[in-house]
Amino acid sequence: MSRALRRLVLVVFVGVLVVGCGAPAQPAASVMPDGPEKPVVSMRLQWFPQWQFAGYIVALLKGYYEEAGLEVTLHPGSPDMVPLPLVAAGADDFGSTGADTVLLAREQGIDIVALATWFQASPVAFMVHADAGIAGPQDFPGRTIGMFYGDNVETEYLALLAASGVDRSQITEIPGDYNIAPFLERRVDVWPVYATDQPFTARREGAEVDLILARDYGVQMMGDTLFTTAAFARDNPRTVQAFVEATLRGWQDAIANPEEAVDLILTYNPELDRDQLMFEAAETIALLQHGPGERCIGFSDPDVWAAQATLLTELDLLRQPVALSDVLLNQPVLDFYAAQGIACE
Repeated sequence: MSRALRRLVLVVFVGVLVVGCGAPAQPAASVMPDGPEKPVVSMRLQWFPQWQFAGYIVALLKGYYEEAGLEVTLHPGSPDMVPLPLVAAGADDFGSTGADTVLLAREQGIDIVALATWFQASPVAFMVHADAGIAGPQDFPGRTIGMFYGDNVETEYLALLAASGVDRSQITEIPGDYNIAPFLERRVDVWPVYATDQPFTARREGAEVDLILARDYGVQMMGDTLFTTAAFARDNPRTVQAFVEATLRGWQDAIANPEEAVDLILTYNPELDRDQLMFEAAETIALLQHGPGERCIGFSDPDVWAAQATLLTELDLLRQPVALSDVLLNQPVLDFYAAQGIACE
């Protein structure tokens, strides 16, 4: 079993124990027959509120969730508050994670389903100083690289090395941190980042940086995905439909008017920087509208997901085929667009 899979299983196991021991059972909600079965729900983000999660924040602050009959709480994520174990254990109803994490979790018997694929192309990039003499992965041997183990960053890193024929044992790796000081101080040569935000931070600090993207080497991966448990989706179909549709409204507004979305995000999280948020908006919109997202934001294309599953199999991260019909719950997204006369498939 790979290091990524071992970490995934351990995190989920521990999360289930912690939540199971400390969270009392909630009483069943009483709602009107046509309303959400569970009107009070929570959503676990992957990180602190920023433009990466604009769809949720806009939907919340513009009242779209309320109009759908939902009372939604957005919880920030962190290295200690990971969406997958929290949603799998029932502490949160919805979560955001990488598409690869959904596939790996299913193979391990963690029964989650993807409701929408937001980032149709991965935001992961490998940042280097422009004067470091690192043009691509072929220059990684003999260098020091920061690494976030057990998530989509490591998966994409492994795929990039495999596509380039680079021997991982020739590279020095250290655990990554969300503070990029080790990179800025040149204690690390290559730093994994989300291309949507951290390059702006590095340049603002005076660094001249280049980005190495795995997709330039034939590695096509997806990014942020909305998910829930299969049991929650089965028991609360109207809640899922309402949440997905309200979030899609939020994303449509954010894409149509990114400056308004920045204003709302600053209201929600005033510690952020406007210029950085505008940079993040432009980069994020390109990922949202990549491939299948050009026609339907959030659509989970089975062919694209199958290609990612094949890639994970080639990396020996997936050991057996995954039934995508069990993984992808596309109907809420399809219904949203069908009501607008748009066919996603």
